[in-house]
Amino acid sequence: MTKTYLGIDIHKTWCVYSELDTKGNLIRRGRFGNNLGEISDFGSHLTGREEIVVEPVLNYLWLLDQLEDGVMKVHVATPHKVRVIAESKCKTDKYDSRILAELLRTDFLPESYIAPQFIRTLRLLIRRRYWLVQMITRMKNRIRYLLFLEGIDLKVSAIASDKAVREIKKLLLSAHIREAIDDLLAVIYFLTPRVKALEEEIANQSQGVKEIGLLCTIPGIATIRAATIYAEIGDINRFTSRKAFASYTGLVPAVRSSGEKTHLGGITGMGSHPLRWALVEAASVAAKRTPSLRRLYARVNYRSNWQTAKVAVARKMALIIYAMLKKQKPFVSGAA
Repeated sequence: MTKTYLGIDIHKTWCVYSELDTKGNLIRRGRFGNNLGEISDFGSHLTGREEIVVEPVLNYLWLLDQLEDGVMKVHVATPHKVRVIAESKCKTDKYDSRILAELLRTDFLPESYIAPQFIRTLRLLIRRRYWLVQMITRMKNRIRYLLFLEGIDLKVSAIASDKAVREIKKLLLSAHIREAIDDLLAVIYFLTPRVKALEEEIANQSQGVKEIGLLCTIPGIATIRAATIYAEIGDINRFTSRKAFASYTGLVPAVRSSGEKTHLGGITGMGSHPLRWALVEAASVAAKRTPSLRRLYARVNYRSNWQTAKVAVARKMALIIYAMLKKQKPFVSGAA
């Protein structure tokens, strides 16, 4: 059975595909709708000799789930690397699907990690909670801003707490400001129980996962943060080095070089937002409880500022986590 290479360029309402033989000749090209009916119809015409490649966009995992059983193998490309290679290797190819198939055929395809189903399910829970927490945080900040518009700086740490709400009710506010604050508080009260329910589900899913247990030995990392880090990492062995893992977190500085000059900018911010958030949030606690991280924080804070120091600790924690998961060993304070 002769292998073929099928590149699929996924769009919101439809997908374009190109299929090549082993010599790079175009066998067929077409399109189908990005919906269950048309994807199932497309899958029914597959022969089982195809290797499929897509980019990680939109609903690519769901699409691969529909087609995986009918093909030889599935691949996911790394988007930014594909663009660089495509510009140098496949300048004359008109369609993205053809480029993907050609890169797969010639073994130039930079591949992304495809997480197993358990990790994918845990990620969905983690990311739902993350975005709800972000929404609640934005609304709390909005309440503080609305109070500021009335010249009020409420000295409470939790602006949606019972104490804070009692204080807000005592304030002399204009009608439209009070209504806006009441609306925001109502949404916060609506979302907060849902966050709690998600945390319970995440805790249940995390039971018995060795890697999550190991991560919980780090100061500042409890079950939810540990589950977040584990779910966003997946298999630690997919990273070739600790530098590669640190780069994946997006906590490394951007580097710009020209001639003999090298400039280090801010962090790249690439990769998973929930992973980066969990590491930075944990860094505040870890810097207080771990002597080596406390010294690192103080050193960077002295020559820069507390925000940069916090990121430096988070980056160091990423390197520690890489070593822990590779060796399957718990955190040891003296070894940090």
